[in-house]
Amino acid sequence: MNESSLNASTVLEDVPCAIVPTQFIRSWRHWLLRPTEHSRPDMIDNTLFICEHDKLVFDPNNPADLDPSISIIKRTEWDYLESL
Repeated sequence: MNESSLNASTVLEDVPCAIVPTQFIRSWRHWLLRPTEHSRPDMIDNTLFICEHDKLVFDPNNPADLDPSISIIKRTEWDYLESL
Protein backbone atom coordinates (compact mmCIF):
# COMPACT_ATOMS: atom_id res chain seq x y z
CA MET A 1 0.00 0.00 0.00
CA ASN A 2 1.26 3.47 -0.74
CA GLU A 3 0.34 7.11 -0.53
CA SER A 4 -2.62 6.53 -2.84
CA SER A 5 -4.57 5.57 0.28
CA LEU A 6 -6.97 8.34 0.94
CA ASN A 7 -8.41 9.99 3.97
CA ALA A 8 -12.13 10.52 4.43
CA SER A 9 -12.09 14.07 3.08
CA THR A 10 -11.14 12.82 -0.39
CA VAL A 11 -13.96 11.58 -2.62
CA LEU A 12 -13.37 9.19 -5.51
CA GLU A 13 -16.06 9.01 -8.11
CA ASP A 14 -16.57 5.88 -10.19
CA VAL A 15 -13.74 4.06 -8.38
CA PRO A 16 -14.55 1.04 -6.20
CA CYS A 17 -13.37 1.74 -2.66
CA ALA A 18 -13.21 0.21 0.78
CA ILE A 19 -13.32 1.88 4.16
CA VAL A 20 -10.82 0.95 6.86
CA PRO A 21 -9.83 2.44 10.21
CA THR A 22 -7.29 5.23 9.87
CA GLN A 23 -5.31 3.70 12.74
CA PHE A 24 -4.74 0.56 10.66
CA ILE A 25 -3.49 2.63 7.72
CA ARG A 26 -1.08 4.51 9.99
CA SER A 27 0.24 1.26 11.48
CA TRP A 28 0.59 -0.28 8.03
CA ARG A 29 2.55 2.69 6.71
CA HIS A 30 4.84 2.69 9.75
CA TRP A 31 5.53 -0.99 9.20
CA LEU A 32 6.19 -0.48 5.47
CA LEU A 33 8.67 2.30 6.19
CA ARG A 34 10.47 0.54 9.06
CA PRO A 35 9.57 -3.16 9.26
CA THR A 36 12.37 -3.91 11.70
CA GLU A 37 11.18 -1.23 14.12
CA HIS A 38 7.40 -1.67 13.94
CA SER A 39 5.16 -4.69 14.18
CA ARG A 40 3.19 -5.65 11.11
CA PRO A 41 -0.51 -5.02 11.74
CA ASP A 42 -2.19 -8.39 11.59
CA MET A 43 -5.87 -7.58 11.34
CA ILE A 44 -8.25 -4.94 10.06
CA ASP A 45 -11.04 -4.41 12.57
CA ASN A 46 -14.01 -2.70 10.91
CA THR A 47 -16.42 -3.43 13.77
CA LEU A 48 -16.35 0.24 14.80
CA PHE A 49 -18.24 1.00 11.57
CA ILE A 50 -21.12 -1.40 12.36
CA CYS A 51 -23.96 -0.87 14.86
CA GLU A 52 -25.67 -3.54 16.95
CA HIS A 53 -28.14 -4.09 14.06
CA ASP A 54 -25.29 -4.97 11.65
CA LYS A 55 -25.76 -1.71 9.73
CA LEU A 56 -23.22 0.98 8.95
CA VAL A 57 -23.05 3.73 11.57
CA PHE A 58 -22.44 6.32 8.86
CA ASP A 59 -23.51 7.06 5.30
CA PRO A 60 -20.49 6.56 3.01
CA ASN A 61 -22.19 8.72 0.39
CA ASN A 62 -22.40 11.69 2.74
CA PRO A 63 -19.02 13.44 3.22
CA ALA A 64 -20.35 15.02 6.43
CA ASP A 65 -20.60 11.52 7.97
CA LEU A 66 -16.96 10.69 7.30
CA ASP A 67 -14.53 11.57 10.07
CA PRO A 68 -10.78 11.24 10.71
CA SER A 69 -11.18 7.69 12.08
CA ILE A 70 -12.18 6.54 8.57
CA SER A 71 -9.79 6.07 5.66
CA ILE A 72 -10.86 5.31 2.13
CA ILE A 73 -8.67 3.03 0.05
CA LYS A 74 -9.06 1.78 -3.49
CA ARG A 75 -10.69 -1.62 -3.84
CA THR A 76 -7.49 -2.94 -5.43
CA GLU A 77 -5.61 -2.05 -2.24
CA TRP A 78 -8.31 -3.77 -0.15
CA ASP A 79 -7.97 -6.89 -2.30
CA TYR A 80 -4.22 -6.84 -1.74
CA LEU A 81 -4.59 -6.48 2.04
CA GLU A 82 -7.21 -9.21 2.09
CA SER A 83 -4.89 -11.58 0.26
CA LEU A 84 -2.25 -11.16 2.99
